[in-house]
Amino acid sequence: MGRGGKRRKKLKKAILIGITYHKGFEIEKSLAELGQLVRSIGIDPVATFWQLLRAPSPSYMGKGKLEKIASFIGMYGADGVVVDDELSTVQKNRIHEFLKVEILDRTQIILRAFSTSATTNEGKIEVELATLEYDLSHLKGSADLSRQGGGIGTVGPGESKLEMDRRTIKQKISRLHDELDKISKNKVVKKGKRESSVIPKISIVGYTNAGKSMLLKALSGFDVKSEDRLFTTLDPITKKVWLGQNLSALFSDTVGFISKLPTQLVRAFKSTLDEIRDADLLLLVLDGSDENIESKYSVSIDTIQSIGASSIPVLKIINKIDLCDEGRLSALSHDHPDAIFISAQKGLYLEDMVSRIRDEVSKDYVSKEIEVSAYLWSKISTMSGIRILNTVIDGAKVRASLLINPAIISKFMEVEDVLQ
Repeated sequence: MGRGGKRRKKLKKAILIGITYHKGFEIEKSLAELGQLVRSIGIDPVATFWQLLRAPSPSYMGKGKLEKIASFIGMYGADGVVVDDELSTVQKNRIHEFLKVEILDRTQIILRAFSTSATTNEGKIEVELATLEYDLSHLKGSADLSRQGGGIGTVGPGESKLEMDRRTIKQKISRLHDELDKISKNKVVKKGKRESSVIPKISIVGYTNAGKSMLLKALSGFDVKSEDRLFTTLDPITKKVWLGQNLSALFSDTVGFISKLPTQLVRAFKSTLDEIRDADLLLLVLDGSDENIESKYSVSIDTIQSIGASSIPVLKIINKIDLCDEGRLSALSHDHPDAIFISAQKGLYLEDMVSRIRDEVSKDYVSKEIEVSAYLWSKISTMSGIRILNTVIDGAKVRASLLINPAIISKFMEVEDVLQ
């Protein structure tokens, strides 16, 4: 049941259908992913059909194909059909006329998957907002005009059921925006305190089920929830991680990307996606064992661009190498020479990755050689924003090679005798 909404009828078995305009295996891969999505919300995909078309159809598929699918519904005991695209109201009505069962499109399935993963009040509001925006754009009109009297909350003279539904949904959307604005203002206060810190902010991003949560768990030592299913993480989780050489960073595990990401979700999840847009560095995690890694990499890059985060530096992380044989690893190394290869599950090569992260977050730091008293060193060595490359203790003096965040140079200069 949705937040504040009506209880949905439980769909148990569904036939999956899709279309393509190009020959190839992409449609089969997309339908396989749709199968994962429906399973994640408790629906059993019992059969799959797809059709190659030359141009879009008002009924989504050809009449002959829909009639064939109708004949299989009873055979498989299906009580619904799930379509691998977002449908227009006309298309959904046409398909229903042929098949006489519940019709859900890919966007509705993704929204339901998000709904089951939302745990915070903010996440639940964002899902409900996205769902209402979808409903608003897919309202079915009614030809009959109401003759009821006017009044607040009632249908006015000559106002159709469609107009009343549209007005009701818009009022709910406005209320949810107000709720999100209040939450956002509270986050800004907390974020202001965090922004005053020079601790780097790193967002772990990538396709859903690539192992992002497992990576945060491996780095932080905290028991971050991670499962082998889509959209385990919906609400951002942030942990402070020690990088070594006096540096720490705030790592955030973020919602996974997916192909055909509904535009309603991008709009509604603005505050959640801010975690990505406000980062100093993105760790783009890819599943090295996934045969569809290239298409999912492409979707991830496109999503980063679409949410306005393309200017943020990216480190490409190929995860799950423990599931890859030598031939697979060789091919991946050839195709992704700039990638860092790890296994978050097995803890393989995490130190190499952390070293690369450390270099990336401090690449604009100012180099400084100092020789100070042990007392002054005790003050300097506890300052955030200073990377300590090496130190030599010589009696009462300490010599050190440092990299200093430009944001704290003035504070660093205030330390007495630091430049001697």
